[in-house]
Amino acid sequence: MRSGACIFLVVMVGLSLGACRQADGPMPTPSADVLEELNDVTRDLQNVASARDPQARQDLADDLRKYVEAPDAVAAVGALSQRVATVLAGVDLAEQEAERLAHSLWLTATASELSERQMEVLRDDVQSLLLAQGIAEESARELTAQMSEVQGAVAARSRRWYELF
Repeated sequence: MRSGACIFLVVMVGLSLGACRQADGPMPTPSADVLEELNDVTRDLQNVASARDPQARQDLADDLRKYVEAPDAVAAVGALSQRVATVLAGVDLAEQEAERLAHSLWLTATASELSERQMEVLRDDVQSLLLAQGIAEESARELTAQMSEVQGAVAARSRRWYELF
C-alpha cells in the first residue's frame, strides 16, 4: 500500500509541474486605423530596403515609436527600427513580405502579454522571412534578439511563481 501511495504522489507531482508553463497571452488584433498605419510601416520598410527615400529610416522609427510610451520601450523600438533598416538595406522586399514584417514589428511593440512561446514563434517567423529574403542568418538573429529586448520593455506580465517549473 505504501508503494502505491508513493507512485500516486509521484504521478500527481509530475502532472502538476507539467501544467505550470506560462499561459499564452492575448494576441492583439489591429483596428482599421492601425491597419492604415501598418500600410505606412509597410511603405517605410520598402523604402528603407530600396534606399529610395533618405527619410525612410526616420519615418520607420517614428511610425513604430508611436506604439510605445515608456522611455526604455521607446529606446528599444528606436534601436529595433535602426536594426531593421540596416538589415533590409539593398534587399528587394516584396509588398507581401513587407506587410508580414510590419505586422510582426507592430505585434512586438504592442503585445504586452505574450508568453515566451508566443514570442519565440514571432521571432522564428521573422527570422524565416528574413532568411527567405537572402539576409544573413547572423543579421536575422541580431534583429530577432532586438525584438526580444523590445518585448522585455513593453511586457506588462511577468511569470508567476508556478510558471517557473
